[in-house]
Amino acid sequence: MKRLACALLLATGLYAAAPLPMNSDRGRELFVSEGCIQCHKLNGQGGTAGPDLGRIVDRGFTPAMLAGTMWNHAPQMWATMQERSLAPPPLSNQQAADLFAAFYASHYFDTPADAARGKAVFVADACSHCHGLETSVLPAATPVNKWASLSQSVSLVAAMWNHAATMRAEQEKQGLEWPVLTGQNLADLLVYLRNLSGSPKPTPEFHISVGPEGKAVFDSKGCGSCHQLENLNVQGMTLDDVAASMWNHANRLKTERPRIDRAEMSALLGYVWASQFFQGSGDPSRGAKIFVSRRCVQCHGVAGSGAPDLKAAAGSYNGIIIVSALWRHGPAMLKEMNQKRIRWPEFRAGEMADLIAYLNSGKGK
Repeated sequence: MKRLACALLLATGLYAAAPLPMNSDRGRELFVSEGCIQCHKLNGQGGTAGPDLGRIVDRGFTPAMLAGTMWNHAPQMWATMQERSLAPPPLSNQQAADLFAAFYASHYFDTPADAARGKAVFVADACSHCHGLETSVLPAATPVNKWASLSQSVSLVAAMWNHAATMRAEQEKQGLEWPVLTGQNLADLLVYLRNLSGSPKPTPEFHISVGPEGKAVFDSKGCGSCHQLENLNVQGMTLDDVAASMWNHANRLKTERPRIDRAEMSALLGYVWASQFFQGSGDPSRGAKIFVSRRCVQCHGVAGSGAPDLKAAAGSYNGIIIVSALWRHGPAMLKEMNQKRIRWPEFRAGEMADLIAYLNSGKGK
């Protein structure tokens, strides 16, 4: 085994103000190349010495929450690595970002979806008025068993988006309302359609790709002429939620809908989703109390302690910064704390987010 728990410690957050480019496919490759797969499973594949990193938490996790979890378990992981004569591998922020994307994509599959609910969506939203399951209801409407867009929600929304004008015209002819979807609707619909007899059986896949190509699509497709990225309220939304909102938006466009292929849709939705997903939601006043109660105040900001003044970098903290610092300096910090008989600080749910909010506030300098 080359590396132990390398992914677990670093892939926990991203730069909040300007998310690093990230790609879940690169993250999966890194998970293998760094040897993490020898101890941990991801998407059901890998070793069993450590926890399954694809099934630790549900899709409600945040980078700060994962940072707190990694912090709490760090001494145990370091001890295990020392027993195996392993040193922490140096992972860049970029690599950490890719690993985080791989973990998020893996967690996607833990969300319960229901084929019966999906069938209800297919009928209630009048999809069945035009699309048959094995034969065409309308000559121009492809039956479901010939759809090539059932691997992920992004692919399905891209296909729907590009046929929106035709769909709108047919709905008006039949007196039908535009179907409004949620992220859960999309998940349920895909499960139902994938499991139909005669339908294509693509391997369910979920990719996350965030980078300059997303901004390029946002600009080239004219999104920026009406929307400011920072004003799109997507905080707390999953990628499925964002994809569903994109579809719902198709009916409200006053201009001609631009064609967006699957790769462009993936880049665009990833760009919009990541713009706010990594923003913190902690309370700085609670964070100030945590800074004292966990005895951070006894070293950080104290002249001659050798510990940096954490508030000097106010505004720059997030999950990846905290965990990267833990990875680089944690073992030495643990040794120093043991010598001073200071207990290793642990964080309950929400406390790491509060601490990050406090450090970013710059208060107490």
